[in-house]
Order: sequence, then structure tokens, then C-alpha cells
Amino acid sequence: MTLATADRYSNWKIRDLPVKKAPRSGNRILCALATTSAQARHARRRIWTDSACLSSKRTRMGLIGQCARLVFFVILPLITVAVAALVAYVSSTEYPLGTFFWFLGRYAMPGSTSTPPVPSGMTLSPRPAREMFVDLPGGSKMPMLGLGLCCRPSAYDFDAVRNSVLWFLVQGGRLLDGAQLYLNHDAVGEGIKDAIALGIPREEIFMTTKIMPGKDFGYKGTTEWVDRMLKELQLDYVDLVLIHFPRNFFGLFNETTEYKGAGMDCESARECRAGTWKALTEAREKGLIREVGVSNFRPVHMEHIQALNLAPIAVHQLQYHPWIPGWYQEIAEYNDKHNIKMTGYFSLGGGINKAKAETVATLNTIADHHNRSKAQIMLRWSMQKGVSVIPGSGNPHHMKENLDTYGFELSPAEMAQIDALASDPIMDIPEFMLPKE
Repeated sequence: MTLATADRYSNWKIRDLPVKKAPRSGNRILCALATTSAQARHARRRIWTDSACLSSKRTRMGLIGQCARLVFFVILPLITVAVAALVAYVSSTEYPLGTFFWFLGRYAMPGSTSTPPVPSGMTLSPRPAREMFVDLPGGSKMPMLGLGLCCRPSAYDFDAVRNSVLWFLVQGGRLLDGAQLYLNHDAVGEGIKDAIALGIPREEIFMTTKIMPGKDFGYKGTTEWVDRMLKELQLDYVDLVLIHFPRNFFGLFNETTEYKGAGMDCESARECRAGTWKALTEAREKGLIREVGVSNFRPVHMEHIQALNLAPIAVHQLQYHPWIPGWYQEIAEYNDKHNIKMTGYFSLGGGINKAKAETVATLNTIADHHNRSKAQIMLRWSMQKGVSVIPGSGNPHHMKENLDTYGFELSPAEMAQIDALASDPIMDIPEFMLPKE
């Protein structure tokens, strides 16, 4: 057998040369050679395949290890440092909770951060023909529909807030609802000044703001805050000041010890509320404030205020819509019993619940009947309940649509249909937001 013949046989596949039955023209030696050569090649292929698989597994494991080291030893420490730095910065600011909401508004909330300026030479719109008011104990008449200056991206931009205030006033609105917590007093003041320059009388504008429990709480802190607040708003007086919460940060701290060691002239939330109410009463007597009220209080907190025999509680601002739970309704009943007027926020359901509310069939039917938006229906429902509303918007078109809510009325049957929506709640209000003591 020649070498070429052997090479040709050696290239046969092993299945072509069965060991037990050699070709007639060959012999057992040729068969053995071919079989051995095929087995060798097969072994080499297995070794190469096993090596490749092992190498691939090692590569994958190496990549996973590198990723894990990157996450645990680089990314997570950087995030931790960044969060710690942010918390330290927020905590060091004058109003930490306000700064926190500012960050949310600027970088986390959906929506536009801008409001267009009012065109030069724009004609002032008259006040709504069927405008509604509530009478307050100090003799003030508060419009029942206003502009909320919180909780949207455009509420945390100076120019947007200034333009929003001017747009609302130019289109006939008169109630503005602000707060120290919103950190936009300066911009609100500029908007009011612009409106006065265009011919809107200051006495027609009803300006509400709120004092936040914290460093301004207590008699001394509130007295100093009133002067500072008036300078920020560039006003001689404000129409209504509310205590924003009965205690610090939604009531997550102890009623009797949260202020000890804070360098204040009071040592408990109850004592601080009393000092703040006394200071607000004195400011009211001086004409710096026309009316005083509360926000997010329970009856027990209002009882403490009423027991002081100082200025009466004029207004209670709290969340109000058809889906408030039973325990919340009890607060509304207390207000009604003591002639405390109510202002409702989150009138449209608030946040993601607004989208849920707009899918309710009852509201769709009533809105179609009146050729109005579902938002107008819900606002009108609150107003006919005697609750003033403060929907927030940086959109001039939406402001005008909200003001048009004065222009129609819901029938008693329609009011009853919306009242019945309480049996099918679309949201819940966490009780921690209104402390019990």
C-alpha cells in the first residue's frame, strides 16, 4: 500500500470504516489505521471544544466579577456619597422640607417648568360675572376659586411663578395660595407688583400664605417671620396666614419633645402652636394680617387653638374631593359645626389619582351634559359644597378654564351622584399626614 493510499483511507469518516467489517480490497491494518486516525481527530475536536467552552465560561465569570466589583466598589459608594451630600445640603438649608420639594419639582415631577410672559398691552379681563365668595370672621370676602402656587415644575422657577401670578390676575382671578414652604414668595411678590402696575387694585387681590412648623414656630419665631414674609412678598399686609401643619414634617415626631433643644421659645408642638397663634393674632390686630387659619389639622388641634380665646380660626385648608375617607369627613363636619370655612387642595384627586378620577363614568356623563371638562365638574362640586378651591397651573389656558367654572351650576341630582362616588374610593389618605395628638 502506498502512502497516498493510506492518506486517502485516513481521511474516511469513522462511520465509513466499521471495525468489525473491513472493505474487501483492504485489510485489517488499513481499517485500524483509519479508525485510529479518526478517533484522534475526534479527541482533538473534543479537547478544543471543551477548552473553548471552559474559556468562554471563564470569560463570562470574569465579566460578571468585573461588573460586580464596579457596582459594589465604585457605583454604590458614589451613589452613597452623592445621597449623603444631598441630605447634608438639604438639612443645612433654611427650610429643608421646602428644599426637598424644590428638588422634586425641578427634577422629578412631570410637566413644563416654564410659563410664557403676558403679552405687552394685553387688555385686563373683568372678574368672573358669577364669582362666588366666602365671608370670613375678620370681614374679608375670599374668592372661592384661586391659583395654587405649589407642587408642579413651574412652581419652582422664578420667572414661571411671576408670569403665572400675572396671567391669573390679568384673566380675572383674584385668590393666590402660597406658602413659605414653596420657597417662591419673592416671585409671587413680583407678579403681584406687575399686576398692580397694570391697574389691578391691591385690595382686590386675596393673598394667602402659610407658616411652616420649624424654626419659625413659636411666638418669637413667628413674630420675626411675619416681617420677613411681608418683605419677601413686597406687601403691606397679607389677607390670610395659615399654620401649614400642626407639627413638624407631617407629624412624624413626638408631640411633646420634638422642639427641645432647638433654640426656640417653646418645647412642644402644642406650646409652639399656641405661641404662633398668639403672634399671628397680634399681627392681625396691627393690620399686618387680615385673617388667620390652619391647614391639615385634626379637631383636637383646633380645640387647643380655640381654647386660647384669641383670633378665631377663619379657614381650614385640607385635601378635599369626593373620595375623602370617613375620618377625613369628620374633620369637615367639625369645620362646618364651628363655622370654619374650608379650602380644598387636590380637588381633582391629586397626582396619579387625577388620571384615575377622569375615567369615572359618572363624571364623564355629567361633563358631557354640561359641555365642560371633568376638572371643571369636580371643582364646581367642591364650590357648591361651600369649599373654595385652589387648582395649580402654569398654563394660562387652564387658568382661564378653571375660572370659567363660575359660569355653570350642577343640579341637586348631579351633586348627589358625585357624592355617591365616595363608596368607590380611588385613593387613600395616609393618616400619618394628619397627626392624632
